[in-house]
Amino acid sequence: PGKLQNVISLDASLDLLRNFVAGRLPRFSRSIVAVWLATFAFIAILLSGWIHTKTTIERQLREHVLAIAQLAADRTALAFDSVGKAMQAIGDSVQAEDMDIARGITPGRRLALQATLIRVRGRHSSVVSLLVTDPAGRTLAVAPFHADGSALAIRQKDIPPLAQGDRGGPAVSAPFRDPVSGRWLVRMTHRISGPSGMTAGIVIANVAIGETLATFLHQYPFEEGDVVALHDSADRQLAVFQNGRDPVGDQVRNPAAGMAIAAESTDSPHYTPSPDNDSVHLVAARRLAGYPFYVVYGKSVDAWLLKWRQEQFVLALAALAAVIVTAAIAAGIQRRLQLTGQLQKVRGDLEESNAALRATLAAAELLAARDQLTGLCNRRNFDQRLEAAIARAARHGDTFSLLMLDLDHFKNINDYYGHATGDDVLRRFGDVLRERLRQNDVAARWGGEEFVVLADGANLENARMLAEQVRESVATTPFSPVPRVTVSIGIAEYREGESGDDLLKRADKALYGAKRNGRNRVIAAEGSQMLKRQSA
Repeated sequence: PGKLQNVISLDASLDLLRNFVAGRLPRFSRSIVAVWLATFAFIAILLSGWIHTKTTIERQLREHVLAIAQLAADRTALAFDSVGKAMQAIGDSVQAEDMDIARGITPGRRLALQATLIRVRGRHSSVVSLLVTDPAGRTLAVAPFHADGSALAIRQKDIPPLAQGDRGGPAVSAPFRDPVSGRWLVRMTHRISGPSGMTAGIVIANVAIGETLATFLHQYPFEEGDVVALHDSADRQLAVFQNGRDPVGDQVRNPAAGMAIAAESTDSPHYTPSPDNDSVHLVAARRLAGYPFYVVYGKSVDAWLLKWRQEQFVLALAALAAVIVTAAIAAGIQRRLQLTGQLQKVRGDLEESNAALRATLAAAELLAARDQLTGLCNRRNFDQRLEAAIARAARHGDTFSLLMLDLDHFKNINDYYGHATGDDVLRRFGDVLRERLRQNDVAARWGGEEFVVLADGANLENARMLAEQVRESVATTPFSPVPRVTVSIGIAEYREGESGDDLLKRADKALYGAKRNGRNRVIAAEGSQMLKRQSA
């Protein structure tokens, strides 16, 4: 009986609709049907617009949260990289005689090394302490000293293994708490290699994990309720910030606390309520490239959820009013226009944020591709340029040559005039290269006082002429207070099917020949013969 009644009601409704279309209903009945049809059409339009608005805003919020989490992770990784480069610079400044266990370090060298550590700590606020030891583990220099003037003691068993990190930098230990301040620290260790390749010493840095994240927080305008935290792979909370302020320890209830973070398992943000369920955050986590840490960014969506609930209530009222009176249609359309305007405003704000993010990332990529001292390409960027040149040569038969340059007696300059003068000589040498090279040539600092140039489209003879011009320019350029600076250059032309490493080895071998034969000259490798030019 129930099913039969439903069929009869459906038939009656269909008859009513057919009679309305045919115009055979009384005027009163036709008006009722028209009102119902208009009401249903209005409710359908309003509901679809509300769903579209909610979906669009939610998607853009997710994209925004993911972008900020990724930016915070990239900037924090750059802070760790900066400390690693500073440690490598400290290692480069240590001389072989400093590590002589039998003689021991002289007081003058100890003071100079101590001053270097103090300058590095001054430039990197995240570095809590720095230590340089000899191969036997004895302290050569340390910063800072204790209040009583004693050196910072680090047990040998607390030094992490000297394996390189993911980016080829210092080794990174597991996080540990500072017993005095209660902050989470991580120990970074850089091995100093001796002439034989054995470990000649160790540079150790204790880094405050929270300070590495703080450099990003002080630049980004956070909103009320936003929380940023740094976790390790075991989901331990190492630092937490709220509203972009300094770390406040356990006072902040991190919305991501207790969240299981697995490697690359946080591809999409998710909603997380607070422990007392009085607020909701949209949380995203991103892993630091090259380090076992995660940046967790939680954006408060309480206002958005409240607005969503309000819109649900308004939609219900509008639908009810539409059923009762057709005047509710106009009010519903007005409400939809308001929602569209709000959506456009939110989209505009997000587009501005995305543009700023893209500009920041582009600046970070440019900084990562340049040597900080000379402004030339760094070694990693040059490797990419060299591989691209080899690929072009294999495809189109192009030719190019490689120049390997080394400043003569640069160690004597550092020893006699100081490292500040040595750095100034390197900077001015980079300026000479930029002035003398052609537009398509690529110059890079290979390491220390060694430089490399990719002479695009140059055969061996053209490369030799270019090298002679560079050598003569360096010899005639004043490098005050250094009386005279000269450079030895080895060149090699690319051979078909040759790898980048093989080409570099040939150029380096030619450079070695130039230095062995008296320096301040150019030697070019061509088959088994060597062409050389000596300055006048």
